[in-house]
Amino acid sequence: MAHHPFDQLLLIGHGSPSSVGNNEYLAFTQSLAEHLGLPVQPCFLELAEPSIEAGIEACISNGAQQIAVLPLFLGAAGHYKEHVPAVLSAMGERHAGMTLAYGRSIGVQPALLSALHERASEMLAASVLDASPAATAVIVTARGSSDAQNNAEIFRLARLLWEMQQQGLVEVAFQSVTWLTVEQAIERCQRLGASCIVVVPYLLFSGFVRSDIERQVAVARASLNNATEILVARHLFGHAGLVEAVAQRYAELVDAQQHGQWHEAHHFLSLDAFAGDFHGHEHHHHHGHGHGHGHHHHDEAQ
Repeated sequence: MAHHPFDQLLLIGHGSPSSVGNNEYLAFTQSLAEHLGLPVQPCFLELAEPSIEAGIEACISNGAQQIAVLPLFLGAAGHYKEHVPAVLSAMGERHAGMTLAYGRSIGVQPALLSALHERASEMLAASVLDASPAATAVIVTARGSSDAQNNAEIFRLARLLWEMQQQGLVEVAFQSVTWLTVEQAIERCQRLGASCIVVVPYLLFSGFVRSDIERQVAVARASLNNATEILVARHLFGHAGLVEAVAQRYAELVDAQQHGQWHEAHHFLSLDAFAGDFHGHEHHHHHGHGHGHGHHHHDEAQ
């Protein structure tokens, strides 16, 4: 992208207790910076440093005044709608001369669909069963959310994935919070005649969520007959489609900046409308959080 109306991009990762997951995120920020030809400042919502506030301060220290902000979340649940806007509002008020332009979460995009399709195909190619397409199943496995719209997007994603391959079965499972569990989805696929089942984690990085999906698969594997093959695909990190999908969200910010198509939130600009101001809703980091995330601090998947 030749012309950048922004001085720097602030990329907000969720953060994880897993150093492996956080290091994957940091490697991704480098890949994105090289792809865009723009400095990318890493930061985390929680569970890791630097915080969003510290990330913004770092941008300012680098001389940035026009800052693009992208949430590196797959879905658009509470973090996207409430917690990040609260921090941006507070920081925008503190630094009146600075522009914070908040883009959309990654969401369902063609590049991401292609990435999931390739992740599933890798495992089907590695299968020892050589099962017919009718006897194969792909289980798109997401973190799970208390946000109904967020969960519904996973079903839309799964349907679009089926449309790409138009064979076999594509099922949805959730690691936590909501139904179907991974074990339930595997059992359903087997009952519907699948002898080769590929669990595809709809996750950005390594961490607790991926480990727990693997644990649930191991439990299911132990309870099924040995004729059923269950494989777990790689997550999205490392696939060019993820860089492409996030770059698309940055391109939307560039377009909005050039045409002035913004919603003016409380001390920041955004592509989506956020109701009200966010005073009293600041998202403080690294404490016990009494404000009801609806998750268990292992939400690095989003």
